[in-house]
Amino acid sequence: MCTNMTLRCWIFPDGNIALKLRVRVRILLITVVLLSSRLPGVLSDENSGKDDSLRHSSVSLHQWQRDGRNPIFVPRDDFDRRGSQAPFVISHGGLWWMFYAGIGDDYIQRICLATAVPDDPTNWQRHGPVLPLGMKGSFDELSATYPRVHRIRGRWHLYYSGRSNQEGPQHFSNYRGIGLAMSDDLKQWTKYSADPVLEGDGIREYPENRALVGLGNITELPQSDGRVRYRMYYTLLPGLRDPDWEKNGTWHIIEHKLCAAAESDDGISWTDRRIVMDRRRNVPSEDIAVVGLNVWRNAAGYHGLYTGLGTDNGSYSLAEAVSQDGLHWSRGGKDGSEDVDNVSLRPAASGWESGIIGYPHLLIEDDQIRVFYNGTSGGASGIGMATAEQDASR
Repeated sequence: MCTNMTLRCWIFPDGNIALKLRVRVRILLITVVLLSSRLPGVLSDENSGKDDSLRHSSVSLHQWQRDGRNPIFVPRDDFDRRGSQAPFVISHGGLWWMFYAGIGDDYIQRICLATAVPDDPTNWQRHGPVLPLGMKGSFDELSATYPRVHRIRGRWHLYYSGRSNQEGPQHFSNYRGIGLAMSDDLKQWTKYSADPVLEGDGIREYPENRALVGLGNITELPQSDGRVRYRMYYTLLPGLRDPDWEKNGTWHIIEHKLCAAAESDDGISWTDRRIVMDRRRNVPSEDIAVVGLNVWRNAAGYHGLYTGLGTDNGSYSLAEAVSQDGLHWSRGGKDGSEDVDNVSLRPAASGWESGIIGYPHLLIEDDQIRVFYNGTSGGASGIGMATAEQDASR
């Protein structure tokens, strides 16, 4: 999911191309500022999921330690040789089960599975694709990507984002639905339906939008009667199409992405769709887009990791936020300002992750938080991980 220029960088990893993109972004920044004055609301953060009661909450950033063995997973087989994108790892039965979007020799994304013993995280057993693509005309006809797995009512639910041939006014309009497959053993998966269980509509601020992807995670909301309600965080793609975006300097328009949430009692029917976080036009690390909110909760409240796309480096970096309810998020500093840089992990100066920190997924462990992520070219260079101390007082 990227502009045409970014896609070329992913498929044909080239540091020179990435540098050209960063230079071009800096040039476009002046155009962005000028255009924003003529496009009311385009860069507005009116719907950013902020709450006045949280305005003065401060974010205590984690101190991430990159794993010295990175990248721990490198694409190599015919089903993922062109990239291993958007890792999602669960710990089960003494193994790490990593679902990811493999970009094959045919440049098609498919949901793949690999497993490893946590003590040996560079030695993966690769199981290959676990789901077929959809029929002609379906929402997942062209590809399946961005897997998310959660156990609901005794069965494993795998949510994935489909790419279709359907076009609309949004730049990423062919990403029109999140599909569902189910499993009892994490290996054999059956699609629940040929149709998506969640689409990009139902958002008050963007009534015409249909584009979305499932970047985010699922949290559980225990109810007073003993039931469990589920909240899915996903990424809305309202950015509008412009075939001449490079010429017109409208990168900020086509790449507009934001974080949303929906809730469900059964993991199938999703309601209460809403925006929970939008980009901040005054913060260069995320003035273009915010993507993939991953949420966890401890005694201090809700915490979130996400990636911001900004004009400061023309790429994605890992950022953090806090919340009291999981819906209204603060990204502020200790002085009460919301226009602060809250990045906690940036792309490296060189090496496998010099171009991007992308598609993060967090794994909560006993004494630490682990995040899996993609580096340069959004998956072509592999998957790495970093850890930080877990402090319940944060």
